[in-house]
Amino acid sequence: MKNVITYILVFARAFWWLLFGTQRKKLKKVWLVYQVGGIRLCWYYMVGRFNAKVLSYDPFRNQLSDSQSKYILEKFTYKPLFSIVVPVYKVACEWLDECISSVVNQHYIKWELILVDDSSQKDDLTQLINSWVSQDNRIRSYCLVKNLGIAGATNFGIRQAKGQFIAFLDHDDELTADALTWVTYALNKNPDALWLYSDEDLISMAGKCHHPHFKPDFSPEFLLSNMFTCHLSVYSSEMLAKVGHLRDGFDGSQDHDLALRLSEIIPKEKIIHIPRVLYHWREVLCSTAMGIEAKPKAPSAGRKAVAEALQRRNLKGEVSSYELCSTIYQIKFEPSEFPKISVIIPTKNGLSLIKKCIDSVRRCTNYPNFEIILINNQSDDTAFLEYIKREQSLNRIKVLNYDKPFNHSDMNNIAADSVDSEFIVLMNNDIEIISDQWLEQLLATIQIDESVAVAGGLLLYPDGIVQHGGIILGLNGTAGHANKYIHGKSPGYLGRIQALQEVSGITAALAIIRRSSFQLVIGFNANRYPTLYNDVDLCIRLRKEGYRCIYNPMVRAIHYETKTRPVNIEEFVYKQRLGSDYAEILNRDPFYNPNLALNNEQFHGFREFPVENQIQELANIPEWYLA
Repeated sequence: MKNVITYILVFARAFWWLLFGTQRKKLKKVWLVYQVGGIRLCWYYMVGRFNAKVLSYDPFRNQLSDSQSKYILEKFTYKPLFSIVVPVYKVACEWLDECISSVVNQHYIKWELILVDDSSQKDDLTQLINSWVSQDNRIRSYCLVKNLGIAGATNFGIRQAKGQFIAFLDHDDELTADALTWVTYALNKNPDALWLYSDEDLISMAGKCHHPHFKPDFSPEFLLSNMFTCHLSVYSSEMLAKVGHLRDGFDGSQDHDLALRLSEIIPKEKIIHIPRVLYHWREVLCSTAMGIEAKPKAPSAGRKAVAEALQRRNLKGEVSSYELCSTIYQIKFEPSEFPKISVIIPTKNGLSLIKKCIDSVRRCTNYPNFEIILINNQSDDTAFLEYIKREQSLNRIKVLNYDKPFNHSDMNNIAADSVDSEFIVLMNNDIEIISDQWLEQLLATIQIDESVAVAGGLLLYPDGIVQHGGIILGLNGTAGHANKYIHGKSPGYLGRIQALQEVSGITAALAIIRRSSFQLVIGFNANRYPTLYNDVDLCIRLRKEGYRCIYNPMVRAIHYETKTRPVNIEEFVYKQRLGSDYAEILNRDPFYNPNLALNNEQFHGFREFPVENQIQELANIPEWYLA
């Protein structure tokens, strides 16, 4: 009954938006979604867009109180000056007033606010700004004679800044009252941090907060596809100076271009994610919070920024926009070299499956240097045996016989040891490749740098619904597949179905693995995880050694795994084993978010994440202090 009511509310909100909302070009957007995926995708898109407004989201529940902030700040010795730069241009006075008030009301008091009026030539704005400047000596204002655009006005403000760290704030947005307290806390816990970013949400013109963007920890690959760090971002002033601040020619995506350049000189461990909503992004006309249509130049500027980032990193790739969200960027990579690759496919009988699998590999592969290794696990079907014998006689496959009871881990370990390729592709016999140049894409993804040990792609059920979009640790007590049961052509949460990104694991149903890394950790654990969760265990052990796993949605395949596979006793045993072996790691997936629910794979719903869970000092705060 609860689900029925939820869907009724979702439909009602969608209907209201379509008929009475303020967003322009709505019918064009709906028609585009229909063209891409029909009625079914329209439904998934509607649920993804409007369900967040139905879910119970309280933006104030996990904020620090003034007393809690004071208690924390008294314990810190490092209290930097923050310079908050706000370029102002013809904004409604009420929104700028709310914006400035949100800075003045900060619990942390060591800040300066730099307002740069980009030649708005509006007397009411000038009067409002002057009024605030006269009330608080931490506020400074500058009025430009000539309009410089958002990049030029922001750079002007940066040059006036005196703080060790600089934050950007749009003229119609708001900070939470505890925003700078959290940033100060993070800097004291991570004194080497050079860039910090937080979660954010949207705030309607009526002042209601909704659609929280609960982000993953930093992933340079995700940043190529999506300007996910966005708001609130706080940068070291020294680092901003090193990259030359914002650049002209990237209007609408100037922050994305800046973030890409900063990510190339700031080590990943010095980029800190604060998993708290510290920024309210105002939904007003002409703001991208209402839709990217408000900034038509942003997608082309973003593609240019990503293309230049690839060039700087000596990566070859063609950048395009995802058709339903033009600021989600997809990259068709080209390998830097073409080493031999061994594609390993275990099977027992299953002629129709294995034939479809191998035929799809041949049909979709132009790669010049690969081999197919078929692991025959005690097959006894005559037709199947004749098929592999014929294929082997034509030198189209190699066959490795495994004459023991099924042990997925052991047979793949033996196969990996038997080849001389630097890269191996693990593939289930019920996989059908559906994207051209899939092998080139997998190889180019793992070639991004030497730290990448595993790469995989988007696996779909035969009806186009997502089966795998990367592994998330902690879901339902162990691990799950990101965006499972969502339409494969939809964006997913924060565009994550369609975006290149680092993840905690990749399914062994289809994955390319650096064989030297695989051998370093002694491959799969054939004794402890012979059949299930062996890929999760492998990826965890690889990550412990400093290796990374990358998901690339440009690689697509159908996985003929049934959606309704029952949980048997064997799976229950391995779930318990994984929970026992990796309890601490499963508790905090860096590429998920501690605010998101753990009972589903669709990024739906929220969980309790009290401030005391993050700031241990608050667990023992005296009651009299809060009085």
